Amino acid sequence: MEMIKKSIIHASELHRSAGKLLKRVALQDEHLVVERDGYPVAVLLSYPEYEELMHLHALETHQELMRTLSQEAERQGLSEEQLMVELEKDKRAVYKATYGSNPA
Repeated sequence: MEMIKKSIIHASELHRSAGKLLKRVALQDEHLVVERDGYPVAVLLSYPEYEELMHLHALETHQELMRTLSQEAERQGLSEEQLMVELEKDKRAVYKATYGSNPA
């Protein structure tokens, strides 16, 4: 795995040289930390890296949800089959509340 270069730039530099800085981020695997008044306020990174970050965040969120559901099902003494039946009922209720009818 290649090390990613991290550079700090000032917001005024981003304002003056946005095109050049975007090219650096896109082509050179560089992260740019944007500071304003000495405080970091944003980070520029390539779009593929952003997508990967969002994917990892979604996976973590899903895993946490699954842990919570599993703990609640266990607390209520529900089997996996019972849990799936309850989830299907809830899914249909949400669909009906949102769209006014049950899904086909």
